[in-house]
Amino acid sequence: MAGLAGVIFKLRKRDERKAFFASCAYLTGMLTSVVFGVYPMVLPARNPAYSLTVTTAKAGAYGLKVGLVWWALGMTLAAGYFTFVYRSFAGKVVVDKTRMATAIDAGLF
Repeated sequence: MAGLAGVIFKLRKRDERKAFFASCAYLTGMLTSVVFGVYPMVLPARNPAYSLTVTTAKAGAYGLKVGLVWWALGMTLAAGYFTFVYRSFAGKVVVDKTRMATAIDAGLF
């Protein structure tokens, strides 16, 4: 409840950034409490014999190794692409005020 109170309090003070972080903290706390509340179970069932547990849900050793390699490659490609795009669009944006005023008068904004 403290997280929700923080969101409401910060929104009333017009501090959206802190309200966002309070919302993130609230969601993280709620999800963490659920995980620790049902820990050995991943997907509980009415009949405990059919419940999915951490042990029965994991993949084989070979699949985990292959997944780790592909994850590392994918994260490297994503970081490289992010860096490329960030550098491609780096710099200040210059706005021509006369064109902007004309566009506003024309109802484009």
